[in-house]
Amino acid sequence: MKISKFIFATGLLAISLIALPASAHTVLITADPVADSSVDVLPATISLTFAEELVSIGNSNSISVIDESGVELASGKPEVSGAVLSINLAPTEVNGLIKVSYRAVAADGHVITGEYQFTVSPKAIAAIDENAPTLFAQDDESENKISIYLIISATLVVGGALLLFFIWKRQSK
Repeated sequence: MKISKFIFATGLLAISLIALPASAHTVLITADPVADSSVDVLPATISLTFAEELVSIGNSNSISVIDESGVELASGKPEVSGAVLSINLAPTEVNGLIKVSYRAVAADGHVITGEYQFTVSPKAIAAIDENAPTLFAQDDESENKISIYLIISATLVVGGALLLFFIWKRQSK
């Protein structure tokens, strides 16, 4: 009887840990302009395409486009069309590194944040040295993605260990 309860508790813990990675969230699939690319002129819009549909509730979605001097280039409010988040840019003659930061809310309620950069470089300007330091740090992953999995996993492991401990204590009486 003791062994069957132990095996049942262990099996329950193992099943809960195996099922954990099944809850995936959406990710950024493509960006226009492409990350780390070089374009001749500043585009009229920035478009970000995600793996799943986005929801638009109030100001839940945003895109910020900043040049090297810190000037915001985006104009108006971001638009959501299915899985695409886009924003218009103010017409301006700008050269150099452009940073795009975004925040989007997927249909499952998960918030996706990130940033990337591209360069506006007319053909007359020399090619950029790829080994040169960049102005902005790049975050490819959402800040809280790993931490939530770590918290859930730790809770399951500690909870399972406590369950096994109490079953063992009860059986030893």
